[in-house]
Amino acid sequence: MTLKKHGAVTAESRALVIGSAGFLLLGVVAFLLVGREPVALSGRGSAGDIAALGTAVLGAAAVVAGSLQRRAQESSEPAAGGRTRHNIDIAALALAHACVFLLGWLALFSIFQRAFAGAVLYPLAAAILVGATGAISAYIAYLSAVTMNAYRLAALLAVFLVTGVLTSMLTAEDPQWWQENLSALGTSSDVSGAAFNVTLIVAGVVVTTLAGYSTRTLQSTADTAPSRRRVRRLEGGIILIGILLACVGLFPVDEQFWLHTAAASGMVVVFGTLIVRMRSLVPSIPATFNVLGLVFLAVIAFAVVLYFPVGYYNLTAVELIAASLVFAWLIVLIRNLAAVDVDELAADPPAHPQSQHTDTAGNTAAPGTDRTATGS
Repeated sequence: MTLKKHGAVTAESRALVIGSAGFLLLGVVAFLLVGREPVALSGRGSAGDIAALGTAVLGAAAVVAGSLQRRAQESSEPAAGGRTRHNIDIAALALAHACVFLLGWLALFSIFQRAFAGAVLYPLAAAILVGATGAISAYIAYLSAVTMNAYRLAALLAVFLVTGVLTSMLTAEDPQWWQENLSALGTSSDVSGAAFNVTLIVAGVVVTTLAGYSTRTLQSTADTAPSRRRVRRLEGGIILIGILLACVGLFPVDEQFWLHTAAASGMVVVFGTLIVRMRSLVPSIPATFNVLGLVFLAVIAFAVVLYFPVGYYNLTAVELIAASLVFAWLIVLIRNLAAVDVDELAADPPAHPQSQHTDTAGNTAAPGTDRTATGS
């Protein structure tokens, strides 16, 4: 990607303008919605609800603006198929950021309400506070889109998953949900159930986007048919994990038990298959990462044994352990693939620094190598 002169300064300036616009827009909307009566921090019709919904919309719009700005700075236009994938990636990023802001502000305002029990906000104070959330969210979202790479996308996935699941736990009507299983969070018809299921669905979409980000450099450097097949299998495995994860959210356990269980089990099977075959799929991946994957797989197997034959703890503990390790491994995989990319660039420095563009890890590459962070 060829950046214009002073591109970083320009991006910061535009982010400040977008953040200021977000403050004014969401502040005015909040002032009009609140009316003349004091409003609570959290709950239906509260300042927290206005902030969460407003920042979701502003955040998504800022991501689209940042992504389009990034495309305008790129030195070459992607092919027709690449443009389609690029647009899908933008939509996934916008949706992920919107959900992070929606769930994150809901959770934060809920915590504030508990910390300041009985507190209310007068209209002007509510407008200023909500406007501030709009400014912060729009500013962060725009810069996130402009500087997005594999490292940051992996971090976004981690933040999104933690935010969504934590919000679901905090808003669960049944405080004893954990006595059943983790999927019980998605069976209720309140905010908790929606937060849990939407988190899984959107996370699945983000994982499929990660597949393109993480394997793009491998695809561009694969010079033989077997190496290209290996890259396609790796990308296909990551995409399949994303699809199955989305299916877990699409099919709640209380309505579609077998489909829900099959999707969750299939995700672990694909995860295990990728671990076993990782060395052959990506020969340059660090040996320590392969060892880590095998350790994760062994821990999951041990946790299952402790639950099923031994009965040491309930199903929720097993699901939490398995889900945490699967996503931790996936995030570390993305970072290791980006690290491989960095080493390749260090071994083969660009010949024309003035024509450099950015790779999936946010580094520079020589022209003619497709390593853009967005778009194929």
